[in-house]
Amino acid sequence: MKIFLFILIFFCVNLYSQSEYVDSDRSVYNFLSRHDALHTIENYNSFEIPKTRREIAEYLNQINEKSESLSPIDKQILADFLSEFEFDRTGILTKAISPFAVIEYSPLSEKEKYLFYFVDKDRANLFINLTTQVGMIFNNKIHPQTSNSTTYAGYGGIIRGTFLDKFGFMVKGENSKVFGNKATALLKKEIRYNFKFNENEKETFFDEASGYITADFRTVIFKLGRDRLKIGYGAIKSLFDDNAPLFDYLGFDIKYDFFSFSYFHGKLLGEQKYFADLVTGGYYTISDKFVGYHRIGFEFSKNVSFGMGEIIVYGNRPMDLSYVNPFNFYKTIEHSNRDRDNAMLFLDVKNNSIKGLKIYANLLIDDISFDKLGSGWYGNQTMINAGIYSSGLFNYIPIEVLFEYFRIEPYTFTHRLQYNNFTNMGYNFSSFLQPNSELFVCGFNYYLNYRLILNMNFGYSVHGANPVINGNVRNVGGDINLGHRTNDPESVKFLGGDLEYSRFISALITFEPVNQYFILLKAEYTNTALQNSVKKKELNTFITFQLTF
Repeated sequence: MKIFLFILIFFCVNLYSQSEYVDSDRSVYNFLSRHDALHTIENYNSFEIPKTRREIAEYLNQINEKSESLSPIDKQILADFLSEFEFDRTGILTKAISPFAVIEYSPLSEKEKYLFYFVDKDRANLFINLTTQVGMIFNNKIHPQTSNSTTYAGYGGIIRGTFLDKFGFMVKGENSKVFGNKATALLKKEIRYNFKFNENEKETFFDEASGYITADFRTVIFKLGRDRLKIGYGAIKSLFDDNAPLFDYLGFDIKYDFFSFSYFHGKLLGEQKYFADLVTGGYYTISDKFVGYHRIGFEFSKNVSFGMGEIIVYGNRPMDLSYVNPFNFYKTIEHSNRDRDNAMLFLDVKNNSIKGLKIYANLLIDDISFDKLGSGWYGNQTMINAGIYSSGLFNYIPIEVLFEYFRIEPYTFTHRLQYNNFTNMGYNFSSFLQPNSELFVCGFNYYLNYRLILNMNFGYSVHGANPVINGNVRNVGGDINLGHRTNDPESVKFLGGDLEYSRFISALITFEPVNQYFILLKAEYTNTALQNSVKKKELNTFITFQLTF
């Protein structure tokens, strides 16, 4: 990551910028979701993240106004967030330090640390951070028994700023190197689909970059960029999660009182093919594909919300203005476009009328024929996710509990044309789950103190895999990258095919000994029984050190 190149780029862009967003993996979202359930804040949409720093600051102010009712641990967590978002809340900086602004700079300070910051109230601000990360991964395959390990180390930088209280930007980049077993390194998601790392066997470097510009007019927020979107309730997001590579998109959000509307249109990577060529040394061809999303949401009351929306995936042609238009019915437009694309409808609902208890559900209809319901017709493709979250005892025992269920019918997310399936570079947008699967998850977060958190998840899944007989695939709708073919059966059965069972336990300890310095220890145990009598037992351990300064 060339931080000084970023600085040069910044001063050459004539201040085209955005209100900054808070990365979707930050712990502040879990904090806000908990206080949404506890009725400390109102009108919090946990279905779609990330959110702007201004929005988060407003929610933190709501919580701060009721700080007397918080548990001792939440009071300490809130104090950390009030310090982190001090400028966004107050417009001033009293709890920030930089080696360029403070003579007695200490890397162990509990204040917010920046490499450099500049503030001109109501006109412009700029914040620059350096980041570094060191990690170790241990892969222990109990059956069959093998053991490998790897280490990686990287550095990067973040530049963000806002101008005239409405326009802002963010640029982030990281460069890292792997020392050790490459196959073990692929257990880290960011490495698994990194082109730089996987283009040849000897490559040990991987990188990732994101950035965006936005314009925040409070009621309407525009955004052009590349960052991680998470859409769905619960621990595993049902529509968009962190399983697939990042993609670039253009979007906006409208929020007024009880009504909200959100939209984005993004560019994806489709099927990849390699062509050997003695002259050029070989080359890849990758088909372009696109995804569109829009959702309308309603807050029926302080504790009940409802949303409905559509997703469209299409490819094998340039960007289609029919879907760039956010105020269209994608399903109808798909028909007028001669049924070449993949349109999906979804509904979501959340109810937290009981203080400390949140009930939610999300139904996605990929395709359906009501007169064939119950017939086993392959075209009835749906996904349902439902869950219960509780933090009702948090003021007495600092624990959160979660139960979730997923059911994905055969062929859901697939398409007869591969470039129209619900993937980016072949990876499911939402999760590791394939079509023709169901998943049960139980999890909890326990706060040992305000900076030491234990997260545990227990899961059990069943997948109906496509049988392979004499080298030929019998399609039962169990592979997201294989849609229904003309010679495949018209009737399918949920969990038909070769049943694969998976049981997993994961534990994550997050420790922040000093503000902005993190130690993460994660262990994942999986016990799987796959088709063709293949059984696997595996224990993966991740140790990560992250520093931002």
